[in-house]
Amino acid sequence: MKLVKKVTIYANPDPLLVSRQAVFPGVVQLADDSLVAVFSIGQAFDAADHRAFVSKSTDLGQSWSPPKRLHNHEFQPHPISETLKPLVLTDGNLLATGYGFVRPDDLTAIVDADTFAVLPLRNMVSRSTDNGQSWDAPRVIDIGGQPLEMSGPCISLKSGRIIAAAPPFHLGADGHSGWIVFSDDGGESWAKLSTFFESPGGNVAAWECRLCETNPGWVVVLFWAYDNQEKSNLNNHMVVSEDGGQTFGPAIDTGVHGQASNLIALGDNKVLTIHAHREDPVGLWVRQVDIGANGFRIERELNLFSGNATTNGMGSDATNIKKQFGSLKFGQPSLLPLSNGQVFAACWMVEDCQHVINGFILDL
Repeated sequence: MKLVKKVTIYANPDPLLVSRQAVFPGVVQLADDSLVAVFSIGQAFDAADHRAFVSKSTDLGQSWSPPKRLHNHEFQPHPISETLKPLVLTDGNLLATGYGFVRPDDLTAIVDADTFAVLPLRNMVSRSTDNGQSWDAPRVIDIGGQPLEMSGPCISLKSGRIIAAAPPFHLGADGHSGWIVFSDDGGESWAKLSTFFESPGGNVAAWECRLCETNPGWVVVLFWAYDNQEKSNLNNHMVVSEDGGQTFGPAIDTGVHGQASNLIALGDNKVLTIHAHREDPVGLWVRQVDIGANGFRIERELNLFSGNATTNGMGSDATNIKKQFGSLKFGQPSLLPLSNGQVFAACWMVEDCQHVINGFILDL
């Protein structure tokens, strides 16, 4: 496993004149081999003016077009700061799914500093029928009457069903669970399919959920496990379904003390994972893992931050979840298998006091 090249998908070209902070990327490859990245840009990490932007690459991620707004719609009477991730549907069209927070004004924080109450969250979808050149105005959707942290991309199962992993999002001490939601009509209508994780006391949250289908009907979910009573990060956990996400086995402690993660299938009961490790030792780790027999056995690994001086001070304050969210320096990593056999990893990170979107081209 080798890092071939690090690339910049987006960095503010005029940091001395305007603030353009970019976070939360999602990347897909189209049938013509071009790549489409969707990410959010705003004037600060939690700014009310965060909107989704799209950029394209025609050389397998080596270079990227200047970003443009995904759409021009503005929600009324209050704007919604948004984050969306793309999925290529079986018909070749693109579906972007995600969520946004309803912003009463520019200076109300997403999380209340005293009560830990969270602004109203709305789930939404948008569609493109022209390879990401134009997109519908996002449509707010209701799934089980809950605000879902649908922070990762959906996946299309071999059966044609679209599923996503997401928890009902809040910061209470208990009442946490992880949901699988689905659509059988290309993203038009949605419903809850199952609960993939719930700790006995409901105190452990399943955040930043990511999933892949390793074999027809076999769904693997990785998630950032956070104990809201003890106010501590647990190791990443994994759950496995053999019936397309309708039921899951018990949660497996991966032994990996990372937070935001992602994974893709490699075949033969192997997956490639990527984890953001925000507590010492800090790093962005890619691992080939054997998950046969419901285990999690690391076969080889690579730290994409190794030797990168910009990662000094990239750890987070894990005293409580508000301080942790407020001190994030990188996250939401993803992996994309490319048509040439390479893998494209992406994440957001702080470089030179700017939030930028970076890519990493890997040879396995």
